[in-house]
Amino acid sequence: MTDELPPEWDDEQLAYLHRTLMWHLLRFTSSPLSGPTDVLLVRGVLLPPERRGTTRIVLWDGRRPERSVAYDVPLVRPRGDNIPWSHLVAALRQVLVRPPAPDDTDPAGIPLADARRPVLDALDQVTFELGDALHASAAMLQPRGEPEDGSDLRLDGFLLLDDTTARLYVTAPDTAGRIGLDVSLLDPDGRVRAGNTALMAALPSLVPDELDGNRSSAEDPCAPAGVYDLTHW
Repeated sequence: MTDELPPEWDDEQLAYLHRTLMWHLLRFTSSPLSGPTDVLLVRGVLLPPERRGTTRIVLWDGRRPERSVAYDVPLVRPRGDNIPWSHLVAALRQVLVRPPAPDDTDPAGIPLADARRPVLDALDQVTFELGDALHASAAMLQPRGEPEDGSDLRLDGFLLLDDTTARLYVTAPDTAGRIGLDVSLLDPDGRVRAGNTALMAALPSLVPDELDGNRSSAEDPCAPAGVYDLTHW
C-alpha cells in the first residue's frame, strides 16, 4: 500500500486523529480487544515516524511482552476522508480473526504487520458490539478540562439498561439536580452503532432548555431531577 496521502492532511491534523484513536484504545489495555480464545490486549499505541497517516497498535497476551505484535492501521482513506475511531477499532477487531503475518520489525524489535489494506477492506462491512455502543454513548460527555464558565455538561454515571438502551446521568448548570438521559444504542435499521453525531451536537441545547417534551415516566433515585427519553435521536 502506498504511503502517499492527500495533500489536505497536514501533520497536526493527522496527529489529532491519532491521539483520538489512542485515547479510546486505552480501555483495551486491561480488557480484551479481541477474544475469547486468543485474548489480545493493547500494549501500546504509537505514531510511527516512518509511515505518515498511520497509527501503530502493539498487542500482546497480557503476560509475556515478547509475544507482542504491532499492527499499522490507516487514519484516513486513500480518497482523503478520515476514518472514525469507532470504525477503526471494529475493523481491526475483524482483521484480527485472521491477522496478517508480520513481515518486518519496528524500531523496538517488535514484529510488525502492515494491516492498512486489510483494515480498509474490513471498513466496508464493519459491525459493532454492544460494548462499543455503550462506550461511545458515555464518551459523548467525556471531560474536556475544567470549564471556565460552568457551561459544560458533566457525566456523573451511566448504566446499560438493556441491549438497546443506555442511561447517562448528567448534571448541568441549570438543572435542579442530576438527570438521566436514555439514549439508543441502535441505528434506525436496528443495528448496533458506535456513535451518534446528531445527538452529540444537540445535547448542549437539549439540556436543559428543550427537555420538557422528552420527559419519561421512569423514576430513578440516581436521577432525582428526572429521566428523559432521547432514544428517538
